[in-house]
Amino acid sequence: MWDAEGNLRAPLLPNENGKPQKDRAVSSTFKGVVVEGRKFNDVLFSLLFGVMVAGMIIISCVGFSKGDPSRLIPTSEWSSEISEKVKGEYWFHDAVAHTKQDLPILGGAFVLAIVLGFVWLQLLRMFTKIFIYLTLALGIAGVIAGSIYMFALGTKHGESWLKILSYVGFAVAFLLVVAVIFLRKRIALTAALFTECCHGVQHNPSLFVIGLAIVVLFGAFAMFWISSFVYLYSVPGKTVQIDPKVPPKFDQQIRNLMYYQVFAFFWITSFMSAVFQMTVAGGVASWYFSRDAKGPAVGSPALKSLSWALSFSFGSLALGSLILAVVKFINFLLQQTKRANRKNKILVFIISCVQCLLRCIQGIVKFIDRFAYIRIAMYGEGFCTAAKNCFELISRNMFSAVVVDVLGQFVLFVGKLLGTVLCTMFTMAVVREVGRPISPITVTLVIVISYVIFEVFANIVGVGVDTVFVCYLEDLERNDKGSLYASPELQQQLTERAAKVHTKEAINN
Repeated sequence: MWDAEGNLRAPLLPNENGKPQKDRAVSSTFKGVVVEGRKFNDVLFSLLFGVMVAGMIIISCVGFSKGDPSRLIPTSEWSSEISEKVKGEYWFHDAVAHTKQDLPILGGAFVLAIVLGFVWLQLLRMFTKIFIYLTLALGIAGVIAGSIYMFALGTKHGESWLKILSYVGFAVAFLLVVAVIFLRKRIALTAALFTECCHGVQHNPSLFVIGLAIVVLFGAFAMFWISSFVYLYSVPGKTVQIDPKVPPKFDQQIRNLMYYQVFAFFWITSFMSAVFQMTVAGGVASWYFSRDAKGPAVGSPALKSLSWALSFSFGSLALGSLILAVVKFINFLLQQTKRANRKNKILVFIISCVQCLLRCIQGIVKFIDRFAYIRIAMYGEGFCTAAKNCFELISRNMFSAVVVDVLGQFVLFVGKLLGTVLCTMFTMAVVREVGRPISPITVTLVIVISYVIFEVFANIVGVGVDTVFVCYLEDLERNDKGSLYASPELQQQLTERAAKVHTKEAINN
């Protein structure tokens, strides 16, 4: 791994045997992304996905034809003769009713989040290094400012839930400061990966259009799904009595169909994310291997990668998103069980432990999915084959930790957090200014909508960075040090990183 002069030999990230893996291809023929000869994979899951979507549409039509949202009245508007205990049992009824009333607020928050997310991504693309540092500083400042605002607002209006949120915000800000101090030495490496990724994104301007289209598509689907959910929830029972002193009655059997709708929501949104991730990965990977050491890249077919995702790899993405959706749905069912048995402390504790385990599994599934999608974008393999091969590629290198570098995810998380805080604060300020009441349910939905939108924009950079790293591993295993596709800046940063690790290993041995 080291020559006589003490310099690190290629590859900079050696495999477990200390030798490059060049048996699969030679540098003169390796292009990084397979364009010809792709075939349809995991077709069965394409069919299952289609059946699931058809079932969701049919159930939605039942809700639209039989539902009556006008009967969904918040419990605060019921007769005072209804006990608070009865009102407390209708918490979900309140959630649906407030959602119906505050749809204009949610729509405004959705548009605002799109604008802020696009601005954030453009700034990150144009001022990568500077913006990483600014994101860290402004993110922490934004969390503190948001916490102060919520504390002041809660004190003024006597709303304890706002004070609780402010305390949580202060705690998060403290943890962020500690994390920045602890990870300060790895910012340079992360900046190199981000810079390399942003160069690829600059040569794929269509990624911004695709990202915006995905956000709009997600918003349209979310509005459709919420509307159908409201209508399903409001299908009246057979013996409905219009009496302000009696809580409204609805068809419970129809409401049970909403569990199917929840699962469909998880699968479809996960599939949308998978399509977007593969599109970004394909565009960045094509750019990475279309350049040479002496000149800039020619360009990358991001739209072609999108077409592959919606054709040859449709079933593979459906399979990956199905696995994630199943884990999310199980966690959702456990959450409903815990809420229904909240008085049973032992059962609640057991369910909480299981949920903690499920969240860990969900994180592992998302990790596997992400890198499998990168491999699918590059080679057009089936999901299981792609996941296996990509895992083997990463495991052969001692720097697999760089792939899941905490600092890179942290920078994106701070950016998403900052955008969510700004969008939520602005929305609440506007609502307060016009004199409209705003419920905790609406605030929660605004936060969720804002964060999801920023998550989509962050995926452009996050998936791009992961793709650059995977491409770099392939580059190192197939090419000599002097013929690498990677930029000199990225090679320098990883060389320095490798030297530190080798020094530590020598000391330990």
